Amino acid sequence: MVAKTGSGWSELANSYQQSLGKGLLEPYRKRRWARYREFSRWLDQESLTRLNIEQAANLFRASGGNRPAEFKTNSVEAIRDTLDFLLYDEVKLEGRFGECATEGGGFKLVGAGKEFISYVLCLREPFLFGIWNTNSERVLRQMGSRNAITQTGPLGIQYLDVLDDLAQLKAHMGLPDFRAVDEACYCGVRIKADR
Repeated sequence: MVAKTGSGWSELANSYQQSLGKGLLEPYRKRRWARYREFSRWLDQESLTRLNIEQAANLFRASGGNRPAEFKTNSVEAIRDTLDFLLYDEVKLEGRFGECATEGGGFKLVGAGKEFISYVLCLREPFLFGIWNTNSERVLRQMGSRNAITQTGPLGIQYLDVLDDLAQLKAHMGLPDFRAVDEACYCGVRIKADR
């Protein structure tokens, strides 16, 4: 649970609004979310059967993946299977997340981790799923999240804890969806640090 209230939330909210107003988030938004509609269509269950390696690589780059050469060693069939399992299997979310993001998981892709997996979830359902990456971890720690600090237990359960904290951040800041939360976390870490 995120503990900080008052000045921490308002400082982040003010920084985010100022950055939006000054256009400071536009390069990030363009890289990350400009192709949101196109990318989310690729993730429809029927469309996944036609996903090609270049489309998958585009998703990976937009997620912030920093090991593209390794990611491209995955077969397109393995990528399709992983995304289909992650998005459409009936296994509980924490199980699907763990199988896709944990080293040794049955659907783990080479070069991809929790950042890519949570990005794909957010692309598919931006009102339900947040992005777990270095930026979100740092912001949640600044806000007093015990979950972002301790990170114990299976990776899928950790994601549920982080998701709960991101939902609280979203509510406190009055943000419309988890894409905006991702931008706010980026702003809270990257833009704030650059001032």
